Amino acid sequence: MESGGRMRDLVLRFTEDPDWLPSVSRDITDAIHAELPDVDADPELRGSTYASTDDVLRLLAELARRNIPPQEAIPPPAAVDYAREFVRRGLPLDSLLRAYHIGQATFFTRWSERARTDISDPHQLIEAIELGASWTFEFVEALSGGLVRRYGEERERWVRSAAAVRAQVVESLLAGEPIAADAASRRLGYELDRSHQAFAVWSDTWAEGGEEALAMLERAALEIVGSLGAAAPLLIPRARLCLVGWVGWHGDHAPRVEPLELDRRAFPAVLAAFGSPGPGITGFRRSHREAMHARRVAQLTRRRPGSVTRYDDVALAALASADVEHATEFVAGELGRLAAGDDHSRRLTATLRVYLEENMSPLLASQRLGVHENTITNRIRAAQEQLPHPIEHRSPELLVALRLIRLADET
Repeated sequence: MESGGRMRDLVLRFTEDPDWLPSVSRDITDAIHAELPDVDADPELRGSTYASTDDVLRLLAELARRNIPPQEAIPPPAAVDYAREFVRRGLPLDSLLRAYHIGQATFFTRWSERARTDISDPHQLIEAIELGASWTFEFVEALSGGLVRRYGEERERWVRSAAAVRAQVVESLLAGEPIAADAASRRLGYELDRSHQAFAVWSDTWAEGGEEALAMLERAALEIVGSLGAAAPLLIPRARLCLVGWVGWHGDHAPRVEPLELDRRAFPAVLAAFGSPGPGITGFRRSHREAMHARRVAQLTRRRPGSVTRYDDVALAALASADVEHATEFVAGELGRLAAGDDHSRRLTATLRVYLEENMSPLLASQRLGVHENTITNRIRAAQEQLPHPIEHRSPELLVALRLIRLADET
């Protein structure tokens, strides 16, 4: 059998397991961030690394399945977005190309492991390993040429753009670098000597990146700003499929309260998070940090699209989940068998959370949940049977654990 047909058969065989390619994508993402400190320095970039890796591996599999030579590979959309992210973060082309070589080496390791597991004939095994090496080398070489060109085009465009100037000023402000408010305001086109409230809008499920996704996020941000009664926001792309913004005001003329949720029909895949208001450059920085903490909690707890997360509502959860592994262990330790994740446990944890938020009042909890007071009492009794400690002895810890319950579902 000629090499293209043999490669097609191997890819079809290896990808019979639907989790194989995603697991390889995760390994490659981990390897890139472990070996490239400049890439790993920005935690927001990890999602883009995975998206690009996943798109590239799916392209590799598709070419092999269709018996298309690897030399015909062109960078897929998420890989182009990834190159743009490198430009916008000031990361060098060498790091981008190094990321692809790390990805190639990691893929080949996983390919060889899978071949040794699936193929018993020694001659066929050698053929499979050699074919994987040569095919992926030619595939990455073809992609690299296109990526170098896209990186160069994006760098030229970015350096000349006003967006680059604004992004650089914002980065300096957020990093706490000394900068005159008047000069920064002029460069941003946004007045800093007033009160500010920061927000973030993003999507975790939008299939494509690029200009269309950015336009969608900008529309959602402007919808939010309009709902607040504010005008002239400062909007900055912060990560792949994430846009951050600020609204400002003088004196006591604060914007209206943040919306409870976004219009899911207009923006079916978008979420938002808000920091609390604060004055001057200090408030500008702090509100942004809070908005990003609120976003992290929303992602960790898998808030549904359309949701709006306020930092004030999740401040304790944000603090408690700074170390995700520790937070997951904390949830399991506090909730015991109640963290099982089945429907019955979820019903009890939802009731217990409202009960604690209503100062352990069955009456108030029943009114909030729309059920009889006796139902609340029975559920709390059932929950207590699953908990390792009496509710009244560790109510603050329990409430934090219940607000992070979705972390336990991940393990």
